[in-house]
Amino acid sequence: MISSISIKGYRGFEHFEMRDLGRINLLVGTNNSGKTSILEVVSILESGGDLERLWNILWKRGERNIRTLPPLPDKNNPPTPRVLPEASLAHLFYGHEIHPGTRLSISAQNESQQMLEFEIRELLAGEKVDPKTVDDPDDNPIPRLALQITGNPPPVNPLVVLSRTGGIPTVQLRARRKRSNHPVQLISTESSSADDVMAAWGRVSLQPEEKLVLQALQSIDSDIQGIALQAVTPQPYWGPATRGGFIVKLKSAAQPVPIGSMGDGIWRMLALSIAIALSKGGTLLVDEIDTGLHYSVMSKMWNLIYYAARQFNVQVFATTHSYDCVYSLAQICPDADPGNKITVQRIEASKHESVPYDQEEISVAAAREIEVR
Repeated sequence: MISSISIKGYRGFEHFEMRDLGRINLLVGTNNSGKTSILEVVSILESGGDLERLWNILWKRGERNIRTLPPLPDKNNPPTPRVLPEASLAHLFYGHEIHPGTRLSISAQNESQQMLEFEIRELLAGEKVDPKTVDDPDDNPIPRLALQITGNPPPVNPLVVLSRTGGIPTVQLRARRKRSNHPVQLISTESSSADDVMAAWGRVSLQPEEKLVLQALQSIDSDIQGIALQAVTPQPYWGPATRGGFIVKLKSAAQPVPIGSMGDGIWRMLALSIAIALSKGGTLLVDEIDTGLHYSVMSKMWNLIYYAARQFNVQVFATTHSYDCVYSLAQICPDADPGNKITVQRIEASKHESVPYDQEEISVAAAREIEVR
């Protein structure tokens, strides 16, 4: 488990540190204080600098470019310009600019010292470049900027050739090396898509972890008896479904009910419980963990997450703006053991260190209605 994190040059953090981390870590703070950025940092570090994960982080934030290249010669078809999407790298760095020498670093202390450093540099004359990693093979790659990644353990993608506009082209994803085996699950504010949850369910269904998923749903609605994939999923004529693909059996209904009719809280708990089961031995990251959940079920949610994290050896980082979420976490603090501690980390944009609260301080703050957000 990570006990401390140090960040230099990532997004809005010129320099930032978090210490005294535990099994469950709830990040609080005002808007634009950097809570989501810290989840990204942990995701990038624990995945070993995996390029697909980095791409997804940039793409989901809307940090993307659409480039148009000249058409390739084709005597059988009229010339059509090539439209290439790419992830824009500049906003990943403090100052929102990249040039040779721009760098960021992430380090964490656990059983050993983990570290990743990202540096922008120019490709050197004579340096071998795999043509599959260049967006336009006919274009001489020199001069060209590249992203050099170093670290401990060695990163899975040590060199990323950038486009002429400083982005990561899609060809880099096709040519990337195998990702890290460390399981990392990242759930955004919008929860996971229906396709993602259905694919993840295939790794949990008929396994011991399936019981955890059912318990999670029953903590929201005790009327639920079982859950299964729909035998046939209709084609998305009107666009992809954000919730769907599952049916639930209720005590009060003769026929199964589509999960999409059960409300946001059920879908959120489904995504959370599957994600923590798939994070066994790794890390679960959840942005605005209380999304879709009524305050009356948050204590049950935290109880399930804490004991599942301890059972599956998962470290959890989550964010919230909700006082109810912090108060509910405080309810399970007295039962948490010292080897699996719970922390609240307050992030303030003007400070270079988080303000940590241990289990006793969280409990006292909740009892006395002291604001820790």
